Amino acid sequence: MKHEISDEQLNAFVDDELDATDRNRVLRAMAVDGDLAQRACTLRLVKEQVRHAYAEPSAAPSRQRPARPWRALAMALMLAGAAVGGWIARDQVGTGSDMLARKADTGHVILHLAAWDERRARIALDDAEGLLRTAREAGQPIDVELVANRGGLDLLRTGVSPHADRIARLRAEHPNFALIACGQTVEHLREKGLAVHLLPGTRVASSALEQIVTRMSQGWSYVRV
Repeated sequence: MKHEISDEQLNAFVDDELDATDRNRVLRAMAVDGDLAQRACTLRLVKEQVRHAYAEPSAAPSRQRPARPWRALAMALMLAGAAVGGWIARDQVGTGSDMLARKADTGHVILHLAAWDERRARIALDDAEGLLRTAREAGQPIDVELVANRGGLDLLRTGVSPHADRIARLRAEHPNFALIACGQTVEHLREKGLAVHLLPGTRVASSALEQIVTRMSQGWSYVRV
């Protein structure tokens, strides 16, 4: 069934500019219209990658060659294409254990936290723990990565994260649970004079974008929390 959701309305939805009534109307339409959900996924993904590529320029000169606009666009388009089989917004399509069970079928799930929000941080950890425990109880192998960038990096910062103890427990119980910090975000914070210390065992990727692109090209399922 098709729903009359205009491009303008869909853009406003992706940019969180709709009021609660209109947002719920779009969510209901997406729940029964796969094509509409796909349009929203692709649009949100491309916007996120373009913002990621251009929003945080380095304040200091670099010896490296400047990033090419075509490279950022190519990555955005690559992710948009991968969205058909592997991308999902946690709060838009599917809910709870049913959605996560579908994503876990690949045996590899990457959770992405791109902004600090206490509720979303808890959801990310709940999702990770649910996936890991369910797979272990079923005797099925699974790898789960939690990738954080921008404000979401606070979840992985020593002395900043309110969930450090829970994360330490999850890592002790599940060696197949990995924490990945965005190197670009770490560098940006340090350029601002902030000390950045990451939770034990956290790995640093060159960027969240490249980590996600790599994993999706390897067949991982992507869940943006």
